[in-house]
Amino acid sequence: MKESKHQCSYNQFTIRSHPFSYTTFDPVYCSSIFPGVDPLPENEELSSYLMQILSRVTPSTNETLSVGTLAYRVMESLESLAFAKSTSDFGIQRTSLVGSFKKGTLLAGHKVADAVVLLRDLPTIKLTRHIGHVLTEKLFGCEIIYQPYGFDVEQGGVCVRVVFAVENVDGISNGQEGVHISQSDQKLAHLAVLHGRWAEQNASHPNVKALIRSLKDLRRRFVGFSHLNPWQIDMIASHVIMDGPIAEPLSLSAGFHRFIQILSSGFFAPSSSGLLDPFRLGQRRVHVTMSLAQQDELCRTAQTVCKILKMGKYQVLFDNMCPVKLITLEELVNSANALPGEKISVPNPIDLGLSPVEIVDQNRISD
Repeated sequence: MKESKHQCSYNQFTIRSHPFSYTTFDPVYCSSIFPGVDPLPENEELSSYLMQILSRVTPSTNETLSVGTLAYRVMESLESLAFAKSTSDFGIQRTSLVGSFKKGTLLAGHKVADAVVLLRDLPTIKLTRHIGHVLTEKLFGCEIIYQPYGFDVEQGGVCVRVVFAVENVDGISNGQEGVHISQSDQKLAHLAVLHGRWAEQNASHPNVKALIRSLKDLRRRFVGFSHLNPWQIDMIASHVIMDGPIAEPLSLSAGFHRFIQILSSGFFAPSSSGLLDPFRLGQRRVHVTMSLAQQDELCRTAQTVCKILKMGKYQVLFDNMCPVKLITLEELVNSANALPGEKISVPNPIDLGLSPVEIVDQNRISD
């Protein structure tokens, strides 16, 4: 049988076949589609659970202070190297704090900050080792651990990861394997800087930061949500809290509920319009970095959580804060069914043998 022209990778399909993309149902906008439909009232029980979780996953003042103290010591030392005449050959052009600590979304127990150092020339492994050696003399009591991307600075259980890249992003492709920091690490460093700037403009509201922490907690406890990366979490948290028919941020519980509802309707599923990644070429959706199977499992997990929220079985989601391993979809369903009340079943997975066009057709039929 001749292979269908549509039998291509999902990434290729999403970039080149926009006519097949669809927009998922979003309950926040339902009043404009179905006149007379009122927004969901504030769910006090869900809000109480979320606030309890937030208090557990938010770092203590001492934790934040310890990370901040070491991070700023490292940044100060790097900046002194950039301006010192005797070490001008390092070619340090710019230093930036990035990542969760910079964004204000660090989780309790994760005492790590991230820094990016942009150099005039391509960063050689030898040069980064030299910079690390000089910092050893400046940062008394700290240990420098060399890594493929640069080095880590550690002290008292706190770590600052220092990643190096050339300032001119177009020059990354000129790097030599085994001589320079890898192209992938340098590209990630540049993206981290861009993501940090984006977060300052779009994810600085307290409700967005609170939701990001809550979603990161889901990510480290449930298999389905573990497929989300930090950038996807930042973008969707900002979307569900800040983007709506009225210029007013949603509450934490309303934003959490909206997050579950839009994911369950296929917001991050194959061929969904989803969210455009502002830093990727070709009108690329942010969720296409996940495999087809991961997108499907994320959607099915959200559908199951949506049912659990409707039944009010919140303890299934929030009581087991420290599982010994990631909770599977089947285990989540079994936990919900062990409680009195309505029973639910595991949603059927999508047929991965279908072509992207057939998947879209099935989605349209099911909608």
